[in-house]
Amino acid sequence: MRPLSHSGRRAAAAVAATLTCLSAFVLANGNGAAEVQPARVTLAGQPAGSVTVTLITGDRVMLGTGPQPPLRVEPANPLAPMRFAQFARHGDWYVIPGDAAALLRSGVLDRELFNVTGLVRQGYDDARTDALPLLVKDAKPPAGARPMRTLPKLGITAVSEPKKDAAALWSTLRAGPATARGSGARIWLNRRVHAALDVSVPRIGAPTAWQAGYRGRGVTVAVLDTGIAADHPDFAGRIGPTKDFSGKGSVADGNGHGTHVASTAAGSGAASDGKYQGVAPEATIAAGKVLDDSGSGTMDAVLAGMEWAAGEVGAKVVNMSLSSGPTDGTDPVSAAVNELTNATGALFVTAAGNDGAEQGVSSPATADAALAVGSVSKEDVPSEFSNRGPRLGDFAVKPDLVAPGEAIAAARPAAVDPIGEPVGDAYQRLDGTSMATPHVAGAAALLAQQHPDWPGERLKSALMSTAAPVAGADVFAVGAGRVDVARAISQAVSAVPGSVSAYLRWPNAGVTQRHAVTYDNTGSEPVTLDLDLSPDVPATLSATTVTVPAGGQAKVELTVTARDGGAGAFGGVLTATGPNGIAVRTPVGVRQEPAMHDLTVRLLDRNGDSAGGRASAYVIGIENADFHIALDGDRLRLPAGSYAVHGYVETPRAGQEPSRTTVVHPELSLRDDTEIILDARLGRRTDITLDEPAARGGVSFAIGVTRVADGGPPYQIITAADPRLDELYAATVDGITSDRFAFVRREVRHEPAVELHAEGTDRFEVNAGWFGTAPASDLREELTAVHGGQGRPEDLTGLDATGRLVLLELPATLTDEEVDQRVRNVAASGAKLAMLMVQSEPMAAARTTAAPSTLPTLIGYGPTAARLAAATRGGAVPVRMASHRVAEHRYELAFGTEGRVPERPERTVRTSDLVAVHAAYHRTPGTGPYRAVAAWAQVAGIGAQGLGFPMRTGAERVEYFTPGTWDLESIGSEGWQTDELVARGVRLRTGKPARVEWNKAVAGPTLRGCVQSRFGAAVPCVSRAGNALVAQLPLYGDAAGHPRHPGPRSGSDVDTGSTSLFRDGHLVATHPTPGAGRFEVPAAGASYRLVADATRTATWWPLSTKVHAEWTFRSSAADDGKALPLLTVRFDPAVDLNNTAPGAQAFAIPLRIERQDGPANITALTVDVSYDDGATWSPAKMAGSRALIHHPPSGFVSLRVKSADADGNTLQQSIIRAYQLSA
Repeated sequence: MRPLSHSGRRAAAAVAATLTCLSAFVLANGNGAAEVQPARVTLAGQPAGSVTVTLITGDRVMLGTGPQPPLRVEPANPLAPMRFAQFARHGDWYVIPGDAAALLRSGVLDRELFNVTGLVRQGYDDARTDALPLLVKDAKPPAGARPMRTLPKLGITAVSEPKKDAAALWSTLRAGPATARGSGARIWLNRRVHAALDVSVPRIGAPTAWQAGYRGRGVTVAVLDTGIAADHPDFAGRIGPTKDFSGKGSVADGNGHGTHVASTAAGSGAASDGKYQGVAPEATIAAGKVLDDSGSGTMDAVLAGMEWAAGEVGAKVVNMSLSSGPTDGTDPVSAAVNELTNATGALFVTAAGNDGAEQGVSSPATADAALAVGSVSKEDVPSEFSNRGPRLGDFAVKPDLVAPGEAIAAARPAAVDPIGEPVGDAYQRLDGTSMATPHVAGAAALLAQQHPDWPGERLKSALMSTAAPVAGADVFAVGAGRVDVARAISQAVSAVPGSVSAYLRWPNAGVTQRHAVTYDNTGSEPVTLDLDLSPDVPATLSATTVTVPAGGQAKVELTVTARDGGAGAFGGVLTATGPNGIAVRTPVGVRQEPAMHDLTVRLLDRNGDSAGGRASAYVIGIENADFHIALDGDRLRLPAGSYAVHGYVETPRAGQEPSRTTVVHPELSLRDDTEIILDARLGRRTDITLDEPAARGGVSFAIGVTRVADGGPPYQIITAADPRLDELYAATVDGITSDRFAFVRREVRHEPAVELHAEGTDRFEVNAGWFGTAPASDLREELTAVHGGQGRPEDLTGLDATGRLVLLELPATLTDEEVDQRVRNVAASGAKLAMLMVQSEPMAAARTTAAPSTLPTLIGYGPTAARLAAATRGGAVPVRMASHRVAEHRYELAFGTEGRVPERPERTVRTSDLVAVHAAYHRTPGTGPYRAVAAWAQVAGIGAQGLGFPMRTGAERVEYFTPGTWDLESIGSEGWQTDELVARGVRLRTGKPARVEWNKAVAGPTLRGCVQSRFGAAVPCVSRAGNALVAQLPLYGDAAGHPRHPGPRSGSDVDTGSTSLFRDGHLVATHPTPGAGRFEVPAAGASYRLVADATRTATWWPLSTKVHAEWTFRSSAADDGKALPLLTVRFDPAVDLNNTAPGAQAFAIPLRIERQDGPANITALTVDVSYDDGATWSPAKMAGSRALIHHPPSGFVSLRVKSADADGNTLQQSIIRAYQLSA
């Protein structure tokens, strides 16, 4: 929620798993037309480049950054075929594995568990946490998950699931009866929760209440926030119970948000002589610290604080100026608000959120019982940032009312840097619904003092009933209006409920719905009210006047009637006015549901049988971009419209992997109740036959693409399988085509990492891979396989294992050490190879990265491995195996078809029809011998990526691609980071061989492929964003200009440096991250100097150890969003594949000169050279854009360049140890 102003070996082997080709395959991204220089942006403080997220399923997603980022997936079980759905909703990317479909459909799982962008944003990526936080309700926590907090009143347990065990726990979870369909179990992501008065307090009528004697005395207001500055004068003698739920150990506020909120609600104003006193200055404050000093927390901490405040403390009012994003009110925190309100009578006053979004009201403000507060200015103008309703799902009225939330001055901690504008030494001004909320909490405290017997529901309705109208604002922006506590304490008449929300379910022609509004009169005289209902509301009243007896009640019936053709959301106010200025306001919202129809999905396998649990379908709304999951036989109730239905069906094959069929209805017009049958028998083989028999391994993708009407990234449903072992089929429903649909076949082919064949009369290939790290050298063996039981000594006694492959069938319950001991037992028996066949899938998923060192060990999976195990139980079986540490062949193939799946999707591909790419993979002595490679094909409007697999560095090779536009990537792992070099928009043309050089010296600054907003236009390396100058410079790009992600960053073990900006000679600021920073600057034009320094000290980084660059240029606010005129010079010497050049001879260094915003008209260019790491420099002779130098016999060459252009932009750049000399 925002401030609203099983072993360590798995982690160690993660990169190795990628580079052994066992596990990394990639999903298609959503790129449209290729861009030559796309860019990337940091997500949640991560470096530009990919971030890795482990899902609850154990699958790992490598998420690139950019408006339509590339996604690369490392499956939990690399030997199992997979299916994933990939799509973007509300600015976030989701990746949903096919085996999660059933639990998502049943409601057991929270979809946010698969929001990979959201997981990164909340700090749940693998770089920042090794566990996934979950909330579990009515279900036994997954075995191995560590309980973190128990909330017995709510029936919820917070657990921490170790990511290294996620795959095993997931398999157990899927099989458990507690999470079966209909069990009522729920598992949510334990989301991060973030923290969302001199004029504003009088504006809501507080002084009038004070004059009447109501200052909050005797009422406890609990503030659940970042804590409180207890030593602030405004809280002297005012603080009651306190408790820390954040883990800090005290409620001391190291942020300032909680102090500000508490001060607004109930501060005394002592430090300002009463000027900045809160709304209820004599109320008791109970401070619960549920957010840490960064303003962030987790749902379980918030839930625990709620239980404490409403239950243990007995607070009458609970202020929650925090949020976790928009929901339909059924999330765990909203549900807890309702439960605790009913149980304790507390009133939870909650912030609507600060995204300025329609239907954006955030949890827990979405709870029925919550008093949801939006923001207005002190002049009652709705704040642009304040979230609006109606509520997601049922379109109920939210927010409930509004209060001042702009430029609110309130207390701040003395020893904490202000997070807003300081007001003297004791206060600060902040904006947000966080600031509006405590105004209402304080008002509730005043009303509770007046009516100590009123429960929270009555307080809520009274405050809403007496709210002041906000001119020109609808109820979905301001609810009942702006809180008016003066009227609330003085007006005897109010209405219950505080608002009316009606939902007219389709079919609704002529449908009516009745809602009672009860007027309550606490006064001593009867009151006659005149009733008026906004004409926008499709409803009538049972009376136009009503008399409410003294001390009594009177009811009025509001009848909502559906309008012909009137689907939509309608809002207005029922106003009751009476003598002496009485005014009672009840907001009314009506949702008239549009035409809805049932869609029944049936899935048949290739035998014509019902597919049952071996199938699922994804239903995508083409007009509204909604995403639904259907299992075989499911009935979905959907709005009339157009839908794409992507079905997936497995058909069993005896002794082999099941066939996998994609059947798609590309555009179904839903205008009545409909049953659709997706029949796998329509499918045709999608095989790609290649004329290079050695390249039989890799991965085959069948990708169904649906483009939605909102123009956002397309939905992609991806099936991935092994081309050797799996049969893929695809079809579209007969006779149906759609320009919203495309079918993509993407294939990556190379040598398999492992080939294992059972020989003899029953010859078949076995699905097997290395159990952990592959042997250092390739193997080619013909040997005999025998069955070794479970590998215990008693199983191996008497077994002739010498020189043989010994197959073990192991239970899933074994620990790492127990498995390793079984392998050691096999090694002691004289075996040449071990092979593990697990007795259940949990172990197959969880154990694939363990690395027994005593004996080369395979792991088998699926029906073919079970078939070999069964055969060896009957006696010895001859087998043939071969392994390939790295691939010698690379084929990147992509074919797209618009409208439908072609009648004959299979293809025959000849090498001569492909584009030959001559690829040079440079390395530097001391660095690793392998880099992984990956590619995205721009085809059918998407960027379709394939398998990431290793190849040897210090080598050249020829690789083959289908003609078209490609994004290429070279991925290495050294020391503390995995680095990626990227080449975007590479156009490969038939008959025109291409060349690409990776990781070639000199590594230095580049202006290519920098940063990018997650959804939107590319942002250059250095640009203006209003009154800010933003830099994200790749300082270690290679000689070809390929940016390296991530680049240097602060806080690493090996990188130091900074980025500074000067304006007209004066320092603006310095950031501790080399090459990156955001600098606030005035709008007026000025001369700027940007200085970046990076030093990297590591044995695996012997070159470009120090990079320094200074750019000068002019800029003003008129440059908003534009590339600034920075120059860069790349050195491109003729080094060998080890990034060395010959010593003791003359040498020419070509210079590649670029300007970020266009062509560079260079007027000055000089180069200096140093052979003593920059201690002394000598000028190089220039020959155009080449620097001529003479190498000494050995050592390192450092380079320095100065350049200027006709517009006065300049560059000074130096690189220490640019390349090495060979003797």
